[in-house]
Formats: sequence, C-alpha cells, structure tokens
Amino acid sequence: MCADLMMRRTHLFGPLLASGCEVSVSGEGTRHVRLFDSERALVGNATAKRSKEFTETRLLAHEALRRIGRDGPILRGRDGEPLWPSGIVGSLSHCPSLCVAAVAPSERIRAVGVDVDDSDELSDTVMRFVFSPEELASLRMVSSVERRAAFCAKEAASKALSALDGTGDFRKVSVRPKADGTFTAVRRDATLRGQWRSYDRLVSAMVVVPSEAA
Repeated sequence: MCADLMMRRTHLFGPLLASGCEVSVSGEGTRHVRLFDSERALVGNATAKRSKEFTETRLLAHEALRRIGRDGPILRGRDGEPLWPSGIVGSLSHCPSLCVAAVAPSERIRAVGVDVDDSDELSDTVMRFVFSPEELASLRMVSSVERRAAFCAKEAASKALSALDGTGDFRKVSVRPKADGTFTAVRRDATLRGQWRSYDRLVSAMVVVPSEAA
C-alpha cells in the first residue's frame, strides 16, 4: 500500500481500525476478488454510475472479508442496505473520490456505520432536508467541515441503528459534532457515540457498537 493511501486510510478511518474493524478504501488492490453472480444480478439494469459504485464498494468489502478469513455474497435489503454474510457486520460508503468498506465479526461488534463526503459545502436545500430546525441553529456558527461532519455523522449513525434494529431513518436521528472529532447521535430510544475525521477535502464519520461479550 502506497504511503499516501495508507495515510488517508489511517487519518480518515483510524477509529474503525482501532475498534477491530477491517477497512478497505479505493486504491487498494481488489484484483483477486470478484462479485458473486447474485450480486451482479442486483445491478443488471442499473445506470453505469450506480453499477460502478455498487461494484467498487462490494469488491472492497470482499477484500476486507478475505483478510478476516470470511466471504460470501453481500445482497441488498428492501431499503437498499447491504445484507452481510452470517456472522458479519459491516458498512459501505462512497463519494465521487473515495469508496470505503468496513467489516467485522459479529461476535466482537454488534453494528458499524461509516460515511464519507468530499463536497465543498452542503447546499441550503440539503441542509434543510437533512437537519431539524434545532440542528440547523446549532450548526449555523460552525465551520463548513463541521457541517459536513454532522451530515456524515447522521448517515453513519443511521446505518448503525439500521443494523441494530432495522429502523435507521436519519431524519429521526439528531447529531451534535464536537470540534474534538467526536459526536453524539440521539434517537428517541437510543444514543450512539462516534467519531469524525477530515483529511484533505474528505470528511468521514463512524460509529462502532461493540458486542456485549467483547
């Protein structure tokens, strides 16, 4: 792995790596893994852009799974979420310049959520759609990077909540990022804590819920 790729992987996803997740990012070799037939069938009629995103994130996931001695088809749930092989938890994310896959054995980690963004700024339309009026008020005075971190945090927390109980509607999750690189995500019946990072133009956020036995 080249030095720049290793640095980007470590800076953006260090908390995932420290938690015991296996992480693969764009640029890592995936020449020795292939999609399963059942996965290819899911994007048989997809646009070229959607097919490319699906293929790259799935190949990265298979590469990560191979590293922990596991693999299997990663199918798709009714809301588009990845369905992981038995005994595995994971999360996928992509933006125009980076794709990432994080996986772990379910006996060690109950749920994981990751999100990544490389936009220059979130539009007012996106902000009003994603965040509640209370969140907008708290985000008004923070930097562009922290607003993007809040966006990624909400997505990452929603993915983790979906893995935990199948209800990951991000509009029901309130997030509060802090300048120290941490955040809290609150839903009426659950509170998750995560971390966010920035590197160059990229911002990432991640949530890991350890297994009770871990």
